[in-house]
Amino acid sequence: MEKILKSIPRGIIKEDDLFNFIEDFPALLWRIDIIQNKIEYLNSHQIEGLGPESGLILKNIDFSQKLILKEDAHLLSQFMQAVRRGETAATIFRIKNGKGRIIWIKVTGTVNRKNPRYYLGYMLDVTDTVGIVQDILENETGADVMIEQIDHPVILIDTYDKTILAHNKAAKELFGHPAEDFSKLNFYNLFHPRAKAYINQIYDETFFKNYWHGNLTFQRMKKPPFRGSVVIRKIYFRGIRVFQLSIYDVVVEEKSFQKSPVLSEKNQGFHDPVRENYVAQLTSRLKHESDMSNILKALLDNQYGHMNFDFIIYSDVYKKKNKVIVYTASKFPSSVKQGEVFSYEGTIAQNADRYNMDHLIVEDTFSSIKAIDWALFIPLGLRSYFAKPFFNRRVMRTVLVLCSTQKNMFFDKHVSDYALLYTPFLLGLTNWRKAGRNKKK
Repeated sequence: MEKILKSIPRGIIKEDDLFNFIEDFPALLWRIDIIQNKIEYLNSHQIEGLGPESGLILKNIDFSQKLILKEDAHLLSQFMQAVRRGETAATIFRIKNGKGRIIWIKVTGTVNRKNPRYYLGYMLDVTDTVGIVQDILENETGADVMIEQIDHPVILIDTYDKTILAHNKAAKELFGHPAEDFSKLNFYNLFHPRAKAYINQIYDETFFKNYWHGNLTFQRMKKPPFRGSVVIRKIYFRGIRVFQLSIYDVVVEEKSFQKSPVLSEKNQGFHDPVRENYVAQLTSRLKHESDMSNILKALLDNQYGHMNFDFIIYSDVYKKKNKVIVYTASKFPSSVKQGEVFSYEGTIAQNADRYNMDHLIVEDTFSSIKAIDWALFIPLGLRSYFAKPFFNRRVMRTVLVLCSTQKNMFFDKHVSDYALLYTPFLLGLTNWRKAGRNKKK
């Protein structure tokens, strides 16, 4: 507590006054160190019926599971996921305190902008005011959640983990997924690969502006893709924020669309002879190369268009073994050893796999909360990067990362340039793996 008080600039408020304000504030104030997964409580406020054990709700999973109502358990879980991602978040859930009384608890928090490893928040008993909140939500959103009465396809998506919470009959018939499989999908699974490059931008715009409208291409199970006019709105459903995705004017794509080279990851962005020649030459250069250092160095030294990277990383991913093995090439001296091992937890691979990302762009590593950014990228002076995951039989085994010492160097609009590296890299990767297997024999 004293360390926090000392970090407050003098002249804004006296230290004693600030201490008294924090101590008297009618909520339990806390700070989480995201990197160390440690929580500190900044005052001694207590929730009715819990006394000095109030802080255990956030600190001890076993303790909170005994108190929180089962139907509300996912709300606290989603909030803690948002905390780990460094997202501003808030939620309300119910607990049964030591006196058997139902208490409504609100938790809210946000990342510390000056030091993003810390997440600040508070926990508050809102039992007395929850009735007012319920009336507002029922009046404002009652019509929005009656999706089964809507003729066009409607899907409700969790804004935190992007999973599908509900869908109507029209959506089920359009996408062709059985009901039990539909609930296992997430926001990214719905869209065709050619649309995925823009999905993060659309998601962010909807989250902050509450609304998005445009045309998108979707993929389906055992059926041709289709295009549709899409409206995405942020609403409330079962007491949590969700995206309501509505689809109109459906047009099924021709079969030839599925075979178009534009959709092939290996050929993505190859629309003119110059680009095709670049890929052909780089592929030829790596045709017989099996040393990963040389493969990455060839990509680094032969860039095209808006690639603009001065450090490149190949991550060999072993999720079940909780490890990622890293190989690099750099335009400047690097302390990273070839084959250095990092924990899978907190890596780009985990983040991309969890949310089924087609790619990931970090504009400024200093604003990130991923452990790997603080363990690897920031110590090397890397300020921004573009990461592309690759899957083998639906399992992520590979991540290619283009890095820059300057922030804001990678953009969605230049993904087609970065994609020119995929074919040469994957060829070199195949050679490298084959050489490794032969060496073991």
